[in-house]
Amino acid sequence: MASYLKHIPQVAGVELSLAGEHTLTANLVVVKRVRAKVHFVNGEYGLTDFNAIKGHVPNGVPVALTISGKGIIHRTTTNGPSSDNDADLLRHVLPNAKPDDFYLQQTPLEGGKMLSVARRKLVDDILAQIDTQGLVLLSVGLGPFAVDLFKDYLCNADMESLTLGRHRFALQQGVFTGYDFLPQEATPWAKRVDIANEQLNERLVPAFATAFQTISDLSFAQLPIARTLAKSVDYRQQLAFKRSGIALMALFLLLLLGNALSFMHYTEKVADFAGSDALTIQREIDALRQQTAAREELLGGLWHAETPRWGMAYMADRIADSLPEGIMLDELAVYPRDEAMSRRQRRPVHTPSAMRIKGTCKDMPLLNGWIKQVRMLAFCQAVEIEEYGFDGRGGVGAFTLYLTLEP
Repeated sequence: MASYLKHIPQVAGVELSLAGEHTLTANLVVVKRVRAKVHFVNGEYGLTDFNAIKGHVPNGVPVALTISGKGIIHRTTTNGPSSDNDADLLRHVLPNAKPDDFYLQQTPLEGGKMLSVARRKLVDDILAQIDTQGLVLLSVGLGPFAVDLFKDYLCNADMESLTLGRHRFALQQGVFTGYDFLPQEATPWAKRVDIANEQLNERLVPAFATAFQTISDLSFAQLPIARTLAKSVDYRQQLAFKRSGIALMALFLLLLLGNALSFMHYTEKVADFAGSDALTIQREIDALRQQTAAREELLGGLWHAETPRWGMAYMADRIADSLPEGIMLDELAVYPRDEAMSRRQRRPVHTPSAMRIKGTCKDMPLLNGWIKQVRMLAFCQAVEIEEYGFDGRGGVGAFTLYLTLEP
C-alpha cells in the first residue's frame, strides 16, 4: 500500500539543448511505471519551442528537465577544493564569479565529480516558460549525466569515447572522465540503441535516463532550486492523498460487496428454489455456449480454417535475413488488424494471408531494391507500398509495406 501511494505512474523527461538566447531544441520521452518495471511509452526529438513541448506531454504528467548547450559550463575535477561549499567549488570553475549569479550542480563520478554551472537568470527564464505552460516540474538538472546509469548498456571497457547525439563522453576503462557538447554540424547520424530491452533513438537517451531515474525514485544530480523541490513534494503529497482516498473507497465498496454476497448466500440457503436451480444451470450453460461461439468467431478472423503453410517465425526470419543495411524495421504485423472493419462490426477483425511492415530507410532506391528481394521469397505473392513519407528533419523516409502471402 505504501509503495502504491508513493510512486508516480508516468513522467516526461525533457532535454533542452540551448543554441542561443531564444533558440532551443528539445527531446522528450514519456515513461510509464507498472509496479517495479519502467517502460518507454513514446518519444519526440527536434521540438523547437515550449508550446510543442506542452503538446507532447500528456495531461497531468509531471516533467523532469535537464538543460545542455550554450550557457552551461562543465568541468571535471579529481583534485578540486577540499571544501564542498558551493562558493568554493564555483571559484574552481569561474574564479571571479559571484555565487548569487550562478547555479552550481555537483555530479559524482568514479574518482571525482563533474561541476556544472549556469547563470541563474538563464535557468529561471526557462522555469518561468515551463510554469506558463502549466507543467509540473519535479527536477531540474544540468547536462546529460543521468546516462551514467546505463553506461553498461552503451559502452564497454575498450571504448575511448561515447557519442549520443550532440553529447560526447570521454571514457577510461568504461568510466566517464570528460564531456563535450558537439556543434550541430559535427553531430553524427543518429542510431538506435538498446537499453534494458527498450529500443530508442540515441538522441532520446539523456531524456529517457532523466525520466527513468525520476520515476524510479533514484537519487541523481540536480539543481537545488527551492521552489522546484517544494513543487515536487507538493505533487507527491497530492498524488498520495488522492490515491489514499481511492483506496479507502475501494475498501469500503469491497466490504459492501462482501456483505451483499453473504446476504445472498444465506438467503439462497433458506429459500427453497429446487425448481429454479435447473433453470439457473441451463441459463449458465447457454451463456457459456455464447461465449464459446464468440471466441471461435474471433479465432476464425485471425487464422485460416486449415493450418497455415508458412510459420510466422519462419516468415519473420526470412524477411529479417533479406534486410539490407540502411533500412530499419519498426513493426511487422502478421494477419494485421483491419481497423475500419473492426469498428463497423464492433469486434476485432484481422486480414488473413497478409502481412504489414513499417520502417524507415535512407533513400527510395534502397527500398525498391529490398522490395524486389522480398517478392522473390517463396511465401510472398505480392508486395505493395501502402504509404511512404519523407521526414526532412530526420533525413529518413518512413514506409508501410503490405504483403499478400501465398496460400
